[in-house]
Amino acid sequence: MVPEEFENKLNEAHVDNTIHAKWLEIGVDTVQDMIDKIISELNEKYPKLRVTDYRIENKESIKKSIENKGSSSLYSGYFETEEGNVDGLFFYIHPKLDSGNDFLTRQVIPVLLGIYKGISDRTADLHFNNRPVFIVNLNETNRSNQRAVKISLICAELLGFRYLDVYSREFHDVLDDLNLLNNENQIKNLSDFDIFLSKDDNNEYFEIHEDEKILILFSSRITNSNNSSAEMYRYLLRVLPAIYIAVENNYRVNITDFDGITFGMIDILRNYVSKI
Repeated sequence: MVPEEFENKLNEAHVDNTIHAKWLEIGVDTVQDMIDKIISELNEKYPKLRVTDYRIENKESIKKSIENKGSSSLYSGYFETEEGNVDGLFFYIHPKLDSGNDFLTRQVIPVLLGIYKGISDRTADLHFNNRPVFIVNLNETNRSNQRAVKISLICAELLGFRYLDVYSREFHDVLDDLNLLNNENQIKNLSDFDIFLSKDDNNEYFEIHEDEKILILFSSRITNSNNSSAEMYRYLLRVLPAIYIAVENNYRVNITDFDGITFGMIDILRNYVSKI
């Protein structure tokens, strides 16, 4: 199930000569060709999906179906079983997007926050998202080759999100000189994740106390930001993988640095951390 805007974005891209030329390079001519390619490559990469068709649905209906208590999204849809049950979440990064370098934080995280807000009082799952997440990148610009975008993709991978780039662009190359991956193509531990985030900048997201096995989350990225909502989305995409790794290694998570901060999304983070 995809929102009406999904086809609209593809139709707009198709009549753009520059984008259409990019499509032709990957064997895609029409909008239907692109949709067929997405379905085919999703099924090839993730055989359990077994996608056979797609339907268009109003974004407000999709919001209700996936129990999103936040804002409706132009970029979210879902997979459903033969019985009509929601079986996974679908997101797309649309063509022509050429502003900013944090695709996932704009297209994915707000919806996941809205869903968590809706299901947090009745779920004991230690994962922030309650269903598999699939992300398809349709963006033809050079943004996907920027390091900041690739860092976001690595973080999404650590969260278990499934990612498909229709242009087959590599993003693991940001790890090539760090030697941090294990045999499962995952960053090994909190210290390695800290090294990864700190390579180009200081890690202002968290601090690790290995002896006491404590992960301490910092609030400065949020409190010092002029646009706290956007920064919160970026913050979560980097902090949630650290929390996942911490839980797997029996660390405690300390969030006292957020005491006294009343920004609404912080309450969602507090709720989540309290469960782990």
